[in-house]
Amino acid sequence: MTNFHTMICESLHDIGLGPNRVTRAADNETLYGTGGLLNSIELVQFVAALSDRSGVEAFELMEHFRGEDSIFGSFSRLQAYFEARAAQQTMAG
Repeated sequence: MTNFHTMICESLHDIGLGPNRVTRAADNETLYGTGGLLNSIELVQFVAALSDRSGVEAFELMEHFRGEDSIFGSFSRLQAYFEARAAQQTMAG
């Protein structure tokens, strides 16, 4: 089973975030949006890093970008997305 918390932290590190910002993200500060930890360029890099590490297509990740329920709103939302996706794949067989 994949450790999604670690995967997300490593993806943030991959794009050049230092330990302080990675810790703040893991502590559930806003990832992207008003007052978020990531600027737009970092978000694009983060999506690419997540795609590489998770095997989920970047376009699929971006489908969940808009609105108040964006998976990129917080670390916990992003982790919950990957956990739910893995559970669906397990059930599908």
